Amino acid sequence: MTFPALDRIEALARNLDGWQRQLADRMAELEQSSAQGVSDSGLVTVTAAADGKILSTEINARAMRLDSYTLAEEFTAAANRAQEAAAARVREIVGEVMGDAPGADRRPDDGNGRY
Repeated sequence: MTFPALDRIEALARNLDGWQRQLADRMAELEQSSAQGVSDSGLVTVTAAADGKILSTEINARAMRLDSYTLAEEFTAAANRAQEAAAARVREIVGEVMGDAPGADRRPDDGNGRY
């Protein structure tokens, strides 16, 4: 006599090791990833890590002609874009890994992380 539920559990157990290795690989990739954001003028570029930490800022010499308020807006826009791009990369990698996870629910979401 076969038990379909038992077969499913055995299949999940066989796939678990591979999934854990894939998760570890993708997490290492994620830790090394970064993203850039550029201001509207293109004069400020910010690089952010996957966790949102600002890694570097590049300010074009022409940006020094801007008043301090405008330069601050340029920096803020570039930083926000870099952090948004880094967060999007995190969501992409986690989505890929979770989509391959044993027993993962593969229902499509509505684009906002909801089903």
